[in-house]
Amino acid sequence: MEKSKLMSTLKFISGAGDGFKYEIYQDYSNAGYFAVISAQQEFDTEKYGKCAVWVEINSYLRLAPTNPDACEEECKAHLANNVRR
Repeated sequence: MEKSKLMSTLKFISGAGDGFKYEIYQDYSNAGYFAVISAQQEFDTEKYGKCAVWVEINSYLRLAPTNPDACEEECKAHLANNVRR
């Protein structure tokens, strides 16, 4: 069984209005950190109309830092380098 602990969640809205979420986890097996990246999308539902949902777009981004604050900075840099504003 794999175990990890959610350490931090960062949410961003790009200049184009797109929503992104980085969930930073610590892996118990090796004490390393990784992020799960999601994008916000709107879907039409039969019962509730249009709803915003998070869609996982990268389930494992290995992070190099050894503490949550530094991991947050790495996620901010990753977003800045990979998302059009």
